[in-house]
Amino acid sequence: MKNLIQGVVIIILLSQTVCNLVSAQKKNPDEIAELTKKTLSGLSLEKKVAQLVCAEISGNYISDDDPKFQLWLRLARDHGIGGFVIYGGTPHSAGILLNRLQQASAIPILISTDFEGGPGQQIIGASEFPSNMAFAATGDTDLMYRAAKIMGQEGRALGIHLTYTPVSDVSVSPDNPQESGRSFGGDLELMKKMLNAYVRGYHESGMLTTSKHFPGRGDMKGGPAYPSFTTLNKSMAELNANEFKAFQNAIDAGVDFVMTEHIAIPSITDGSMLPASVEPKLVKGIIRDKLGFKGIITSDDLWYDHVTARFGREEVAVMALMAGHDIVLKPKDPVATMQAIVDARKKGRISQEQIDQSVYKLLYKKFSLGLDKNRLVNIDDITKVVGTIEHKTVVQEVADRSVTLLRNENVLPVKNFTPSKTVHITIQKDEDQPNVKLLIREMTAAFPEMKHYSLKPTIAKSVYEDVSKAAASADLVILSLFIQRDRHGDPTPVRKEDIDLINTIIASHPGKVVAMSFGNPHLIRKINKVPAFMVGYGEGGFFGNQVVYFSSFVRILKGQIVPQGKLPIVVSEGYPIGAGLLIFR
Repeated sequence: MKNLIQGVVIIILLSQTVCNLVSAQKKNPDEIAELTKKTLSGLSLEKKVAQLVCAEISGNYISDDDPKFQLWLRLARDHGIGGFVIYGGTPHSAGILLNRLQQASAIPILISTDFEGGPGQQIIGASEFPSNMAFAATGDTDLMYRAAKIMGQEGRALGIHLTYTPVSDVSVSPDNPQESGRSFGGDLELMKKMLNAYVRGYHESGMLTTSKHFPGRGDMKGGPAYPSFTTLNKSMAELNANEFKAFQNAIDAGVDFVMTEHIAIPSITDGSMLPASVEPKLVKGIIRDKLGFKGIITSDDLWYDHVTARFGREEVAVMALMAGHDIVLKPKDPVATMQAIVDARKKGRISQEQIDQSVYKLLYKKFSLGLDKNRLVNIDDITKVVGTIEHKTVVQEVADRSVTLLRNENVLPVKNFTPSKTVHITIQKDEDQPNVKLLIREMTAAFPEMKHYSLKPTIAKSVYEDVSKAAASADLVILSLFIQRDRHGDPTPVRKEDIDLINTIIASHPGKVVAMSFGNPHLIRKINKVPAFMVGYGEGGFFGNQVVYFSSFVRILKGQIVPQGKLPIVVSEGYPIGAGLLIFR
């Protein structure tokens, strides 16, 4: 009874915390507009320009006298910067830091970050979800809505107001899966439904959203004229049917921001190789005029070396504003960038009207969130909201329900499973992939007698002989594949020696090999004779929670759950959108 009462109290406190955040948004639009106009009129040119700049900070613990903190403090207190984008830290270190900076600023600071996988992608201990593709694989928009609401609740509890998501890049080419799991996939109608659920969940929790990476990273290709820059050299008809339609769907869903990317489309800009980050024909011509977006347009990171080398460290920010952006994100030197924009205004390169309109839109968003009333977070409330068991249960639900079984020759569910006669082989693309050890640890805990072998780039050839001998005497062989696609190259970069070993094992163990790909569904094209193949949609970091799938995998092997997901992209003719086998316990 005591535990029940405590649980009820926690739910009530959580509900009160969230309700307080959301109720702050329910203000009269006329009152917000009046406050916005009043605040704008009191700003100097320099302070207006500062509102258009968003600089990067770290959420890790930092002392008051640390030079980095002193710089952030000056940006907030002296310059009146409009936004910070935060990465890293724990829930408490991040919340405390943001409160310190908010207290120093005359105007509330809009705090942003990338929540592709939710707050846990950036903040240790917060809830980290699988990728967008995982949600698409479940086909459940209510699950997407519930997850987005959780992400928004945790974000606001930490003092974060804006997520640079949802990723709205459509994945249409199986030979060029640029964004992998970050994309909802290639089914635009399903993506539309997911975007609506995503934005609604975040908005109900009091957070703003961003559609990115316009004009679309899903099928971009390297631009030979400018190394490190990319292009989408497609016809307008192709773009309207895919990339632009995806962004139109996001805009229709109600996203607050659109983020551009350093991608050129010479085919529709009279041959211009300028990327969307500085090309007016793409920002004003497409985002504003064609797609009808009236919200805030932000650049992507401007500090990249190849970007500053081509356009100049401060000049690139000026060009971005001239192209039609409202916000410049992560310039190399925020203070020098502010001065460059002020100089550009005084020289007539940027109009005062444009600056005022952009600042107005940003201030209006801030006041709509109630930041004029309360910009600080209650540090004591963080543990009631962030990374709770209730939230992480939903994280696991997404993983469990999204695992997709693409091939099964009567292998699953595993019959007469004997761990002592089972060999587990992990194959990793890169040398340093710490999640591999975490999987082995979890598999060992679940199946103490199972034998484990790891193959990676620097492994000795003699190890392959050991693995081959061990597999030869096994009743069941399990392959765990940590092989991410090459972003601008091979979607299935499996080493020849690994393919040879896998094929040998498959040939000698008909109906006795199970492969699980942690993040890359395209691998089935390389090992298309494997008796059973499953995929989970998480590569880690910006590409979704990978570790959460380890529990799903173990429980599938134990027969406790079954794969339910459907493929949201085209892998090949044999594995189209919607592919996915169902098995019954």
